[in-house]
Amino acid sequence: MSEPLSQPSGARRAAGDPRPDVERTNALHQRLFDNALGALELYTIYVGEQLGLYRALAENGPATSSELAARTGTAERYVREWLEHHAASDLVAVDNPRAKPLARRYWLPPEHIPVLAEPDNVRYEASAGVEIVRAGRWLPQLVEAFRTGNAPPPPPWEPEGRAEPNRAPHPISRRACGRTDWKIRFNRPCSAWSTPPDARSDLGRDHCCLQFGPAPPFRCPA
Repeated sequence: MSEPLSQPSGARRAAGDPRPDVERTNALHQRLFDNALGALELYTIYVGEQLGLYRALAENGPATSSELAARTGTAERYVREWLEHHAASDLVAVDNPRAKPLARRYWLPPEHIPVLAEPDNVRYEASAGVEIVRAGRWLPQLVEAFRTGNAPPPPPWEPEGRAEPNRAPHPISRRACGRTDWKIRFNRPCSAWSTPPDARSDLGRDHCCLQFGPAPPFRCPA
């Protein structure tokens, strides 16, 4: 996401000041343009996550569009377009861009595998594509809620299924206490710092607090 627009010290202006600041206009234009590109990229990541395209590349190695389509039960022509977009975006690599389209072999760089193909990794972010699509699907109801003041119902988990943004931190938290038999009860946003010490550097203070079993909030047993 782009950095917030900022003003140099001493440049703060009062409301209603009619003087346009061309630099700020251009900065806002570029910010929204970049955000639009980022959103569109997340939509393509949604496709790869839902169809298992990343996992197929990570687990079975390089593939042509035909091979990847065969691995995932998808249409080759659509998979080819997805792969070419991802190669242009540097999300996947291609061995010979000048080869004929059906001969090009694509692979997932090892640095990208934890982020795109390993749901149990703390750096996994392909689920962000699912979340942005789910949020966008409910925007018309949200607009209507602004007009009427009637809150819309919670968005359904289907068709993607319930998201697991905290899936990777759970094993870390359990291992930090030497416990592997706890079942996750629920999680909620909070400001308290209750993540186990050895997970702090990986998870950061902005992660949800974890609650296990009957005890709120998470504390390692003695």
